[in-house]
Amino acid sequence: MPVLLPDRDLTAYVLAHPWTRDAHGTPVPPPPDTRPAPTGTWAGAAAEQMDGTWTLRVDPRSWPLKSGDLLSDGTRTWTVDSALLKKVPGCGAADYIAVTAVLNPPEAL
Repeated sequence: MPVLLPDRDLTAYVLAHPWTRDAHGTPVPPPPDTRPAPTGTWAGAAAEQMDGTWTLRVDPRSWPLKSGDLLSDGTRTWTVDSALLKKVPGCGAADYIAVTAVLNPPEAL
């Protein structure tokens, strides 16, 4: 199994969960132009996949991450598609969050 070593610092921006719901019970995300306060910045890693998606390894202190949350390394920003907390039995220092994400387009200046 290949190991993805930390190659950048990642900051997590976690949205309020659960989202509010409309009159029909459908979850309503916050407006796209608002970004929540960061929850922390820790060492992580990111790798682009052949299909254009990204896999990221995130410090477990960022848990919980959910679909729609943001991760940023200061240059790039990703929107989380899925996140799974992976615990390594007997070695808590090796725990991580496995994230699949989509790279956001650059912000217009």
